[in-house]
Amino acid sequence: MRRRLPITTGRLLALLVGVPACLCVIGLVAVGFVADAGKGKYQVHVDLPARGRAVHISISAGNLTVVPARGDRLRLTGTARYSLIRSTVTSRVTSERVSAWSRCHFIFGDCSFKLDIALPAGAPAYFSSASGDITVNGLTSAQVTASGNAGDITLIFAAVPDHVRVSDQFGDVTLVLPPGRTAYRINAQTPLGQSSVRVPTSPSSRHVISVNDSSGDIVIKAGSPA
Repeated sequence: MRRRLPITTGRLLALLVGVPACLCVIGLVAVGFVADAGKGKYQVHVDLPARGRAVHISISAGNLTVVPARGDRLRLTGTARYSLIRSTVTSRVTSERVSAWSRCHFIFGDCSFKLDIALPAGAPAYFSSASGDITVNGLTSAQVTASGNAGDITLIFAAVPDHVRVSDQFGDVTLVLPPGRTAYRINAQTPLGQSSVRVPTSPSSRHVISVNDSSGDIVIKAGSPA
């Protein structure tokens, strides 16, 4: 006759911890299989009036690339990928602001956006990405704000800005300003990286640039003459 093992404190703790942990792992694996089976994608096409309005763009995951628009309309094009539950791209237009933002609705599997933005010239602009790179070319906006959690931020200006504010958690920040003698009032803070400022500076300049990068390098430089 087999002898039953006594339930000791150690064995009881192993059961209490091990069984839920095993069930959790099995559940996560099952969800992963379902998410892989439910993958999908769709094309994004958004066209919004932006004359006289500030532009706000927010992306939850993926890369954001911005170029100058030929007219006064904000255009978003690209591809969205998702698992099981379809992601969304939402927009709103008010008298002062035009906004577009993307959201993931299922935390497992693949959810990402690869968006190209055509930004009207001179519009005050706000860019945000929770996970991914932000790259903006040919900026003529006097006021620009960009924020990211995990990714690089690159802003290339075609006109001298009045106020630029950039914040990033994990990634490098690069600002390329127009060539010339314009001086800027710059505050660049990066506790865990290096900061390089290669443009004229003045504490009394009305052109203000503020960059805060928690973990990454900051480069502020002038572009090459045309």
